[in-house]
Amino acid sequence: MKVVTNMFLEQLEMNYHKNDWFASMDQALRGVTATEAAWTSSGNSNSIWQIVNHLIFWNEDVIHRIKGTENPQKAEDNEETFGNTGDPEDVNGWAQTMQRLNEVMNHLKTVIADLDDEKLKAPYAADRYSIERLLSHIMMHDTYHLGQIVLLRKLQSTWDGVDWS
Repeated sequence: MKVVTNMFLEQLEMNYHKNDWFASMDQALRGVTATEAAWTSSGNSNSIWQIVNHLIFWNEDVIHRIKGTENPQKAEDNEETFGNTGDPEDVNGWAQTMQRLNEVMNHLKTVIADLDDEKLKAPYAADRYSIERLLSHIMMHDTYHLGQIVLLRKLQSTWDGVDWS
């Protein structure tokens, strides 16, 4: 049975591709240039580029946890997962970061689709909580950071709003 699995797939689709209740990641990042991605609000915030790096790191980590594999990417602390602010002149670097985000999210979708509701109840590692809880947490995590991206675009005056069509 895949009732809960399908719910997670629907949430992932909504977070990344569908404007339903809130802007999707596709909408939030549409048209963002390297300059806009590297911008910070008076140095008091992470840049969009850093947030995307952070999303890549943690979603990839969730994939490894579900598959029971070791994440080759290591971070001393959570702050390290954001990386540097990005280079406003590095158009190719920003394009590669966006491509990597899409690859990771498509991979996560495939990993989730291979689960059934029974597997979701299982712990993802010894003495850890369930895969279901892990997925619930990453969905909320990603939505939180999606809101940050929209806010940064509003502060930059580059946000055109949500296309609800």
